Amino acid sequence: MKGFWTCGPFKEANDRLEKMIFRAEQMRVFMDVLDEHEQIEKVLENGSPDEKLLAGLMKLDIDKKLEILIGVPDGYEEKDDEVPRETILESLERLTER
Repeated sequence: MKGFWTCGPFKEANDRLEKMIFRAEQMRVFMDVLDEHEQIEKVLENGSPDEKLLAGLMKLDIDKKLEILIGVPDGYEEKDDEVPRETILESLERLTER
């Protein structure tokens, strides 16, 4: 029944709910990427030479994900792939206010 409300307070409430759900999912993905980046940094500092090589390759992928999430263009991504930087900053500001 998505999109049932076409106007009025019910539609506004439904739109706000959908926006909150989207931003929560967006923040979850961002935090997952940051956690993954932190784990790779630990392996780069303390791992064996083989682990460091593998972690270095994985770090390139994580850096690319972070660039896409914060909207740093490199010429290869599609416009729809980028997450607006303002959205991420707003989410981070809300987390720090709590």
